[in-house]
Amino acid sequence: MYSEISESTPDHSFRLTDAERERWQRDGFFIRENVFSRAENEVLNKAAEEVVAGTRPFPAEHVDRNALIRDGKEQRTGIHAMHKLHFPSCHIPEFLERVRAPRLTDPIVDLLGPDILGINNLYIWKAPEIGLGFPWHQDKFYFRQRFVTDTTVGTWTAIDAADRGNGCLYVIPGSHLGPVVEHDELEGSQQSEFKLARNTHNEEGVALEAEPGAVTWFHSHLLHKSTDNHSGRFRRSYVSHYLSAQAEWASPERSAGAQRIMWVRGTTFAGKVTEVQRDVI
Repeated sequence: MYSEISESTPDHSFRLTDAERERWQRDGFFIRENVFSRAENEVLNKAAEEVVAGTRPFPAEHVDRNALIRDGKEQRTGIHAMHKLHFPSCHIPEFLERVRAPRLTDPIVDLLGPDILGINNLYIWKAPEIGLGFPWHQDKFYFRQRFVTDTTVGTWTAIDAADRGNGCLYVIPGSHLGPVVEHDELEGSQQSEFKLARNTHNEEGVALEAEPGAVTWFHSHLLHKSTDNHSGRFRRSYVSHYLSAQAEWASPERSAGAQRIMWVRGTTFAGKVTEVQRDVI
């Protein structure tokens, strides 16, 4: 158990345990409880709510409302109308600090090596009653369009308690050992963010219920999804994905994309993925 951990501890203090490494190899994910305190998570939540309130500058193109609100099917305002902030670590210092926190990145060094980049991060509101889930998918299906690498590592931090009622994550343990499958289009403006992994219609998976401050680390081949929020509670979370700095661009034109690559720790290398932003813009 990890509780009220101080970042002043020696380097690599939060590295993988033998049991976590075994679970990673067998299941494609592992979970730690109490990695971040409620107060630490509230720092992120406060910054995100300031963006929604208009008191914190943030690019409008990276602020997404709930699809039911956007499509005029529901009426909500403020954070109750929100879906996500995209790339908050590129614009908000509190999020950049979290992306680089040793509590998140020490285990990733054991999985990817000492040189780490941040490639994508999201602050997600799953609003009461209308928050929408996402279908079974594999992150590598999307990331392979940009990067040549064996795997990326995703981290999912529970800001609120996540359970079956408010739309927690589900996984298919061991699915990371298989190939990246084709993904098929779905209807719905929010569902268009993710396609449905083929031949997964009848999969139930395992629910990953989590208390606030818990973190899940997961392999980019792991099949995972989340469900709709039918409760009267929020299910907020923070998702951050990491890449080895030894990875390469999938094609030269991919390096000119709008997705910023954040330096996290270690070294970057000429000829690799080196479009790196070191500080918040």
